[in-house]
Amino acid sequence: MNGLYALTIILLIYAIGDLVATKTKAIISMLFVAAVIFAVCFWNGLPSTLFEDSTLVAFSSVTIGMMLVHMGTTIKLSDLIQEYKTVIIVLCSTLAICGGVYYIGRIFVEEYYALVSAPVLGGAVVACLVMTEAMNSVGATDAAAFGSLILIVQGIVGFPIASVCCKKEALRLKKEIAAGKLKLQHKQQKDVQKPKWRIFPPIPEKYNGDNLLLAKLAVIACLAQWLSNLTDGTVNNLVICLLLGVFFREIGFLDEAPLTKANGFTFVIGAALVNVFTSLATSTPQMILSMIKPLIIVIVIGVISFAIVAILVGKIFRQSWYICIAMASTALFGFPGTFIVSNEVANASADNEEEKEIILQNIMPKMIISGMVSVSIVSVVVAGLMAGMV
Repeated sequence: MNGLYALTIILLIYAIGDLVATKTKAIISMLFVAAVIFAVCFWNGLPSTLFEDSTLVAFSSVTIGMMLVHMGTTIKLSDLIQEYKTVIIVLCSTLAICGGVYYIGRIFVEEYYALVSAPVLGGAVVACLVMTEAMNSVGATDAAAFGSLILIVQGIVGFPIASVCCKKEALRLKKEIAAGKLKLQHKQQKDVQKPKWRIFPPIPEKYNGDNLLLAKLAVIACLAQWLSNLTDGTVNNLVICLLLGVFFREIGFLDEAPLTKANGFTFVIGAALVNVFTSLATSTPQMILSMIKPLIIVIVIGVISFAIVAILVGKIFRQSWYICIAMASTALFGFPGTFIVSNEVANASADNEEEKEIILQNIMPKMIISGMVSVSIVSVVVAGLMAGMV
C-alpha cells in the first residue's frame, strides 16, 4: 500500500478513537476503539502490511528511546519524596499485580500469557511495547497479541474501580470537613521549573529551540543504548532511558517534557502505539475469542492481588482502604485517567467550591503520583526484567 494512504488510515482510526474517548470521558479508551476498528478492518481485507507501509514501525524503533527519556523528565523526585506513603503503597500493589499474575496466573493460563500480561497489567503502553517485542523476537506472536489485548481492555476495568473508590473516599472526606478536622490548605507557590540539583546552566529561551530539545533527547537515548550494550542487553535499554531522563532533568541538562515542548510527543507516541496493534494484523476472530477466558482470569487475579496488598500496606500508613484501592487501580489506566477521575469525583461530591478544593487536595496528588509510579516506573522496570525471561 502507498505509504501516505497507510499513514492516513492509521491517523483517521486514531482520531475516531480520540473522539470516542473524549465523549465517554476516557471510560472507553482510544486504544480499545482503535483496536476494534483495526481488527475488523484486517479481518475484512485491509492489508496486513499497513503499519510497515506507513513507515511508522521503523520510525518508532528509533524514537521510542527518546520517548522514554521524555517520560523520565516528567518524574519529579521532590513529588515522589513528598508523597512517599503513596509511592510505597503503589510500588507494593503494582509488584503484587505483576507477581500475582505471573506466579498464580500461570497455574491457570499458558506461561507465556502470564509472563507477557504481568507487567502490562501493572502498567501500560511502554510495558506492552517491551513485552510484545520480546515475544515477537522468539516467535510467540499469539502471546504478543494477548499482551496487546490486556492493554486494550484493562482501562475499562480499572477506571470504574478507581471512580467508585474515589467517590467513597470523597464522602469520607466530607464527614471530616463537616467535623472541622479537614480544612483547605493554602500552599505557597514554588519554582517548579528549576531542578534542585542543577549542574548545567539554563539555556536562554531564544536558543532553546525545538531542534536542540530533540537533539539532547537523542544524545541521552544514545547514551542509554551504549550503557545497555555494556550489559549485553541484560538491563533493558528502555529502562535505562527512563532513569537517565529523571537524572538529566534533575541536573538541568534536559527540560521537563521536551518532546511536548518541541511539539513532537503526539506523533512519537502515535508511532509507538503502532507496535501495540501490529499483532492484530495477523489475528483471527477465533484467536481473539480463545483469549477471552485467560484474559478474564489474568485481570481477576491482578485486581484481587493489588486490592489485598494495597489495603494491607495502606493500614501501615493509616490510609483509608478506599483511596488505597483507587491508587492501586491507576496501574490499569494511568494519566490522564487519574486526572479525570479526581476532577469528576470532586465535582460530583462537593457541595461548594471550598469543599471541592479540599477533596481535590486530598485525592488528586495521590492519584497523579500513583499513575506515575505504576505506569511510568514500576511496570517499565518489571517489563525490562521479565523480557529477559522470554
